[in-house]
Amino acid sequence: MKQPQSSEQSIYFEPLLPWQQSVWDNLTSRYDRLPHGLLFAGMQGIGKRGFVWRFVAWLLCDNREQVIANSTHGACGYCQSCQWLQAGTHPDLQVLPNSSLPTIDQEELKTSAKKSKGSKSSQKNTNKLPLEPAKTSIKVDDIRALQPFMSQGSSGRRVCVIDNADMMTVAAANALLKTLEEPRDGIHLLLVTDWPTKLLPTIRSRVQQVAINHIQLDKVAGYLTEYVMHNKSIEFENESQLSEQIKQALKLANGAPLAALDMLSSEWYSLRDTWIKVWLAIRVGKRSSIAASDYWQKNLSLDAFIKLSEIMLMDFSRQSLGLKPLQLDLKLEEYASIHELTLDSIQQVMTVIEDLKLARYQNVQDKMAYDRLLSELATL
Repeated sequence: MKQPQSSEQSIYFEPLLPWQQSVWDNLTSRYDRLPHGLLFAGMQGIGKRGFVWRFVAWLLCDNREQVIANSTHGACGYCQSCQWLQAGTHPDLQVLPNSSLPTIDQEELKTSAKKSKGSKSSQKNTNKLPLEPAKTSIKVDDIRALQPFMSQGSSGRRVCVIDNADMMTVAAANALLKTLEEPRDGIHLLLVTDWPTKLLPTIRSRVQQVAINHIQLDKVAGYLTEYVMHNKSIEFENESQLSEQIKQALKLANGAPLAALDMLSSEWYSLRDTWIKVWLAIRVGKRSSIAASDYWQKNLSLDAFIKLSEIMLMDFSRQSLGLKPLQLDLKLEEYASIHELTLDSIQQVMTVIEDLKLARYQNVQDKMAYDRLLSELATL
């Protein structure tokens, strides 16, 4: 039997991110007045899932009242409830889908992900971001299976977390409405999504949205700089250069702090200049698209290459619209070939990328996806 994680290792007890403090204080100060349903929504990379698991631990903690009295933050980390959480056996917690449960062995998931993606290179992951669960559809039977748990009595609190709630089918969402309309005391339903607009309006109207997506930007840059310097996760010549890289990454990540940090420490981010050179080579016929495909297959996973291509094409689009590129360190405005591109031609490649993303769920071979994308880039 696996030993439970120590509190230092578990996401349930990770330190609160600085831009989340005011939201946390507001939420925890209303313990006796918390609504039955809460919605944690916002783009990827803002730390909302880590916040939710920390909140779950606090809700279920046996020593919650002492924690409040001592003005500390989060669960105690050593009571029976906290130990159950770390072991993944808490009787008062249900999670959909099961792959979102934080205590699933992360190394096992990473190994599985590499096998399924055919990754040829390891990706750095130094910022303790939880591995994103697979976006599987949540069906009506999944919701019905929760009903006994949600209707049973309990001496304390019961918590149900539905991650990627936007992946509920219409039937599943309608089945959930009954629970939201007839709440039982002590039951908390926490919905998490990157795409709140995909939720049924009837679901959104019956839950209270937590302002987790309101980022205090003045606290972000300092945190990221301190983190990078402490963990030495990114190479930089001086603190000024690091500051510029962080500002650039935040713009590319639409202001999502953890997404920016993940971007800077990723392998693909350091290959942006190589991407331009390879693209120019296949565009003028100095290298075939097949040869370029073989090169990238050996050096980058397909998902990473797609992310890299999206970032590059986004800046190509900005230049086509007469806007300044976001990647100032690449000096894209000096490439005449980029100025020749039309917005329609760039959009055509972006459409192919979206098709390939959908095809990933149908187990399309990586080589076929690479070949198609490089062939399309050659005609750009």
